[in-house]
Amino acid sequence: MVDYDAAVAAVQDPNADPILLAKIAYENPEFGANVAVNPRCYPGLKRWIAEFGDERARETLAQYGFTAEAFGGPVQDQEAPAQAALQAVEQQPADAYAADQYAAAQPAANQYAAQPTTGQYAANQYAAQQPAAQAAFEEPVATNPYGFTAEQALTTTDQMQIAQIAQYAPELRACIARNPNTYPALIEWLGQLGDPAINAALASRQ
Repeated sequence: MVDYDAAVAAVQDPNADPILLAKIAYENPEFGANVAVNPRCYPGLKRWIAEFGDERARETLAQYGFTAEAFGGPVQDQEAPAQAALQAVEQQPADAYAADQYAAAQPAANQYAAQPTTGQYAANQYAAQQPAAQAAFEEPVATNPYGFTAEQALTTTDQMQIAQIAQYAPELRACIARNPNTYPALIEWLGQLGDPAINAALASRQ
């Protein structure tokens, strides 16, 4: 459970971490209404609150026209609310910001594609670009106190664990960005951090 004072501060912060807001909504349901009106509460989280939040939270969202039906129907399994919330996030289409972030990362790839495709010059250009690519994807050293590893960050399919690694192991965020199981809302958040290694990892996603 999130500390009460920390939860109060987070729900009042217009720049709150969306991952922390999701954690508060799940572990401190009495703050559901406060999370719902925070400007950093993303659509997938609102959908989960509209389906599984307490009465006050659901009524608050309903006043703004947000109901489970408005978001595309029930999230699915009420017995697993955390997983249902993350599934709801996965079902949201990538928004314009995420698309822009991805598009912004393409010039480097497009520049390489424009290089000659035959001859020694093309081979040399390709070889010259490899060290940077390898450096960008070099596995970081895990320094977090929670035991999260680079391998976990790259391969885990557990959506709650992915969110926890992103929050509590910042040195592994580039790995999370490369994990094909990372959900869209977190990809969007990672794209806002302005970290070159994370941006390179996001650009490699297909």
